[in-house]
Amino acid sequence: MSELTEMHKTLVTTPSDTEIRTERIFDAPPEVIFDFWTDPELLAQWVGPDRLEMTVEEYDVRPGGKYRYVHKDPESGAEYVFFGEFLEIEEPRKLSQTFNFVMEPQPPPSIDRLELIPCEGGRTRLVTLTTFEAREYRDGMLQSGMEKGMDEGYAKLDRLLADRT
Repeated sequence: MSELTEMHKTLVTTPSDTEIRTERIFDAPPEVIFDFWTDPELLAQWVGPDRLEMTVEEYDVRPGGKYRYVHKDPESGAEYVFFGEFLEIEEPRKLSQTFNFVMEPQPPPSIDRLELIPCEGGRTRLVTLTTFEAREYRDGMLQSGMEKGMDEGYAKLDRLLADRT
């Protein structure tokens, strides 16, 4: 397995036919990254592609709590709705949740696991593992442009973190 060694680069791998693993190093401690992941006002500032506006409609961060947010394309008016349920929370190091988006036919939810690992210099290695019911769903996610949208969102998060220091 590849190891990430550079800041501001995202490593995306497929450890199995039903998984996507991402890894990135951020210049902030896990507690700060966890806040940006779990505070709906902070989350709305960085998640998703640059061209889309995000609105958090519900974000109840507790086991069994639900979330729902919408990305809207200001040019076309198209909306992309994402929703799920929080499964486990170990502040400030781990979080797992279901993940789905509104489409027809409705795919089964994936399970997203986030781990925040402290690194030297007050940095954090962020690792996500997304597990799908079948390879076709994993491949669909990979083909959806998720990597570009994730990179743009993480770049926004880098800028927000730099502004805090």
